[in-house]
Amino acid sequence: MSGAQAEFGQSQIDGAQLFFDQLNEKGGIKGNKVVFRPLDDRADPRQGTLVAQQFCDAPEVIGVIAHMNSGVTLPALDIYSACEMPQVVPATNPKLMEMGYKTVVRPVANDFKQGALPAKHVSGKLGLKNAVLVHDKTVFGQGIAGVFKENFEKGGGKIAGTFGVNPDDVDFSALIAGIKRENPDVIYMGAGMPQLALFLKQMREQQVNAQFIGPDIGFTVDLIKQASPAFAEGALLTFQLPPYDSSPELVDFTNRHQARFGRPPGPYAALGYVNAQVIAAAAEKAKTFDRDGVLAELHGVKANTLLGPVAFDEKGENVTAPVYLYVVKNGKFELVKE
Repeated sequence: MSGAQAEFGQSQIDGAQLFFDQLNEKGGIKGNKVVFRPLDDRADPRQGTLVAQQFCDAPEVIGVIAHMNSGVTLPALDIYSACEMPQVVPATNPKLMEMGYKTVVRPVANDFKQGALPAKHVSGKLGLKNAVLVHDKTVFGQGIAGVFKENFEKGGGKIAGTFGVNPDDVDFSALIAGIKRENPDVIYMGAGMPQLALFLKQMREQQVNAQFIGPDIGFTVDLIKQASPAFAEGALLTFQLPPYDSSPELVDFTNRHQARFGRPPGPYAALGYVNAQVIAAAAEKAKTFDRDGVLAELHGVKANTLLGPVAFDEKGENVTAPVYLYVVKNGKFELVKE
């Protein structure tokens, strides 16, 4: 809710709040009004564990949507599992659902899909074969860069080099000068904001014209503004949500969001709404209105959500979760149609 990624966190909160407001207007769950309580983990793993323990210690909390970042979710999983807390995970690192926890489900597509889609697009459709990877040394950044690498190589591409930066670095001029000597035709960056925008801006300033690709955290108008529309033109970003005008349901959601908050929905608002739909669906079916009751129903949730059908496999992954590829065109994000 604070810091460089606050737009993403707040948009998820807005979407969930909108759903719970509507649910309460209809009478809540089994006659009980739902209290939705957001806390700020600051995208910091240490703060995230404090938030997790705070929720666990509150007996009235019967489910959580947590956390946005993979690096924050990872250390918190143990805490939630120990208190048998039903958990809907918005974070996308594949490893999170491979650790055997029985308390979690994830409605959103993981990084296997997010890293694979652009790799297949640039190696297959665009015919680009020489890539450089840059990541911010976080669980998310390293993980998604690794997925891109694996799929790019499967498509016949070669990785000319892999470079790590610190999550708070802002000057990439020396690194970019070194990358320029490799003459890549693709640069994939696994990082967050504002690093994605700064790196893109600085590589264009050094006249590195390689195809830039970033993950979902870069899917924000701030990337275009901070890099400048001219330098951002042609950049590819993956994202788990379709455009807000792509279905009647999403258009209606946009209108309701505007009416409720006085602004259009942010990048992850629809996902926040879906996460809330999932935890509420488990609570609706629960035989007892507590953590045990909700947890007993969580993995069996099957729902037609704002973003389509949701159903979970034995690990808690949504078997129908989509991912989309966008390109910056004329200062806006445009869906790439395969």
